Amino acid sequence: MMNWIKKYIRHWLLCKRFPKSIIHYGAVADKKSVLGQYAVLFSNAVLQNTTLGNYSYVQNHTVLINSSIGRFCSIAANVNVGLASHPLDRVSTNPVFYDNTQPLPFFFTNKVQYKEKELKTNISADVWIGQGAMVKSGINIGVGAVIGAGAIVTHDVEPYSIVAGIPAKHIKWRFDTVIREQLIQSKWWKLSDKKLAQLAPKFNNPEEMLKMMAQNFRGKQ
Repeated sequence: MMNWIKKYIRHWLLCKRFPKSIIHYGAVADKKSVLGQYAVLFSNAVLQNTTLGNYSYVQNHTVLINSSIGRFCSIAANVNVGLASHPLDRVSTNPVFYDNTQPLPFFFTNKVQYKEKELKTNISADVWIGQGAMVKSGINIGVGAVIGAGAIVTHDVEPYSIVAGIPAKHIKWRFDTVIREQLIQSKWWKLSDKKLAQLAPKFNNPEEMLKMMAQNFRGKQ
């Protein structure tokens, strides 16, 4: 009963912190995490030291650690971003031999002999990460990229690249070079809601959207 009450209070406080976001019961975001406007955390999503941009959503059982997530990102269920590392030059990779601060029942050391570097994982705007994907700490994922379901990302991903596999490799581009460059330069994701509402009817045609943006309010927020 007490655990349920604590969980309910934690959820209520989180909703109070971010009143313009939707936070489903069971989702967790620590004090270092920040949610943008109209962001969504589904049940059992976990954010640690992570910033989630406007209109981005995180599905069930996804864990985001020490990450910066841009606007309009779609992150599916069971995704892990910011995977931890272990030392490879020691006899054992198990932390019972080098870090007594870990949540383990027994140690062969009484101090911390190895400290993992806190690497920031940067995910740009409008990135789609498929179900079950894993992203290593310190990775940079460019705007508009797509990460296939179940992929393990160990290297940076270029803007508008579609990657998949273990380890993740480039499969194809979403658009040709000219369109990619124009979309990157447009920075449409930074526009005001009012201007995005004007552009939205053209989002099914990148060329038409870019043309409308150039004619009406290119470079304006």
